Amino acid sequence: MTKAQSDEEGLKKILDFIHEYKGLDLSSYRQNFLYRRLRLRIFSTKTKDCLEYITLLKNSPEEYNAFLDALSINVTEFFRDPDVFEAVKKAVLPELIARKEAQGNLSLRVWSSACASGEEPYSIAILIRQALKEKGNFLVRIWASDIDNDALEKAKKAEYPAGELKNIDSEIIKKYFISCANNCCRPSDEIRQMVKFQTHNLFQRFPFKCLDVIFCRNVLIYLDRRQTKELFHTFSQLLNPGGYLVLGKVETLWERDLFVPVDLRTKIYQKVSEAATYGTK
Repeated sequence: MTKAQSDEEGLKKILDFIHEYKGLDLSSYRQNFLYRRLRLRIFSTKTKDCLEYITLLKNSPEEYNAFLDALSINVTEFFRDPDVFEAVKKAVLPELIARKEAQGNLSLRVWSSACASGEEPYSIAILIRQALKEKGNFLVRIWASDIDNDALEKAKKAEYPAGELKNIDSEIIKKYFISCANNCCRPSDEIRQMVKFQTHNLFQRFPFKCLDVIFCRNVLIYLDRRQTKELFHTFSQLLNPGGYLVLGKVETLWERDLFVPVDLRTKIYQKVSEAATYGTK
């Protein structure tokens, strides 16, 4: 066995350990990407080899979180990329709500995939609550999923250091957050009740359907072309006619026969069936 083969086998053992002991299946991610990130963590921690790094992962929850951060899986914040949320507020929700009212279907179904510790789905809930204003007759359900159970537990607990809210408008904090112990804040009960969390891998059977909006941001950059094509077709099947797909700002939608752009700058698209005609920005 060559050194390169031995190195690759050791890195695979790390991924197998993470899958077995942490319940995190990373098999859908590009192998070269994962190996680069693992090598970086091994170098940064000054561990001698893969087996020593596995021992470190066993004994150090901090290193496991550092590895996830290296993948950018856990990198999130409330209203991350404010211009994206502003575009959803102006170009998506008014049209969607008006269409639903005209159809007599007073429900909104949204999926936040790869939701990490919950900041994105709670931000979506606040945005929708603002858009609905006094329309209390709407039923809103936001499904939020991730492959990381530890992150989901934090999301369900929903207690965030006050410093993490520093970039949020003070009126939003006043209306939609409450103070709790240890200088933390949590979304109000009204906002939390709009979100349902669930462990889910993007390449497993989808428990969600008849969706109006899918947020899949900063996930596709870790997948290969075949996998992203598969996901785009699945997203199209899961969305209602005229439903919306929101990607990360650095991601590309290849399947232009399935979606039309609403706002190219913020990577918002609409399912091509019954899609309205929009100018791109």
